[in-house]
Amino acid sequence: MPNSVTSWSVAGLIGLLCLPAVHADTDRWTLERAVTHGLSVAPEAEAFEHRIDAQRGARDQAGRWPNPTLEAEASDRLGMEDGRGGYSLSGIAVTQPLPLWGQIGHRRDAASARLAATEAQTHADRLELEGRIGAAFHAWQQAEAGFELARERLDEAERLGRIARLRQERGDLSERERLRIDLFRSEAMRQLEAAEGERTEARATLAAWLDRRPAGMGTAPAFDAPPPRPTRAAPGTVVDRHPALRAASERQQAAQLEIARARAEGRPDIGIRLFQEREVIDGRRDTSTGIGLQLELPLWDRNQGRVRESVADHYTRQTERRALQRDLTRQVEVGTVHLAHLLDELERHRGETLAPARRVRELTYRGYEAGEASLLELLEAYNTHFNAIEQEHELLAQSWAEWRELRIAAGLSLAEDTQ
Repeated sequence: MPNSVTSWSVAGLIGLLCLPAVHADTDRWTLERAVTHGLSVAPEAEAFEHRIDAQRGARDQAGRWPNPTLEAEASDRLGMEDGRGGYSLSGIAVTQPLPLWGQIGHRRDAASARLAATEAQTHADRLELEGRIGAAFHAWQQAEAGFELARERLDEAERLGRIARLRQERGDLSERERLRIDLFRSEAMRQLEAAEGERTEARATLAAWLDRRPAGMGTAPAFDAPPPRPTRAAPGTVVDRHPALRAASERQQAAQLEIARARAEGRPDIGIRLFQEREVIDGRRDTSTGIGLQLELPLWDRNQGRVRESVADHYTRQTERRALQRDLTRQVEVGTVHLAHLLDELERHRGETLAPARRVRELTYRGYEAGEASLLELLEAYNTHFNAIEQEHELLAQSWAEWRELRIAAGLSLAEDTQ
């Protein structure tokens, strides 16, 4: 029994010790998690839903028939005719407009098309919002990587300073070399301060998108993995599925339906009138019932101005859709080529520049310790290696920026197939 209790106690202690690690792992931000969470807390996303609700209300209202009109007439006419005097109800009528030319159907269909356009445009706007959140996430990654690089540069400067002090104690260090090491350390300090400022700004920007405190953002994922290579596909096929292009098509359809509605509204309105009237016949009050037909006389207004306006709006929407399709197709074509070029350049840089620069730095440091390399050679090797790392970060940032733009131009979410 004691052994069992001890085993359970040990197991519980191990579990408690593992909890912080599990929590830290689950609390680690990734691009997919940042984009998904950012969308869930963004006020813009809530505004998108209100925009759709407004269009739903407009669609429901567009299918309603016009309300009837009730008329009631009271006068002293009957009292004067039968000698009773006083006021009394002399007539009542109900008039119902009859939209017989299909304007209600055209109006409802146009409102439905506008609702579909709003839903598609909302999807496109969400993609743009994802792009802004993704840009903030990658800027945070790059800033954190830049800060770590600046700290490594300062550590190397401190190490050189320690070596310089030892050599100075032995009288084996000239004033020029000592000043050069001090300058190297001063520059490393300046770069670390600048990197700290950039990291603070990038962290605060992303924290604002995620509705979090900057201090609780944790550690950024390593900024070393490039984006996936673009798949070769016909740009037209990719663009046809873009929500913004779908929205433009629906707006064009709505404008075309507005033409039919304007033409229908230019035809004469018809209304039916049901009425009851009270009259005095042979000294006795009696009630008569009748029906009347109202017909508008389109002498001055046949709605031709509205028709021309609707036709012009339709052609405007048509040209806007063509222009959008052209721009998206160009973005996909150029983005695919540019991203592939950046990834090839990154691969060449890592193999032909970064790796040799790292090796030269290591060999030069050993040579400097052995007295076979000068201080200037060592500092040059350090700067060459650090500059190569900075260039790698810049190529990574450009590649991810091009990847984001390409995904959005293709109508694809950043939160799909990403880690």
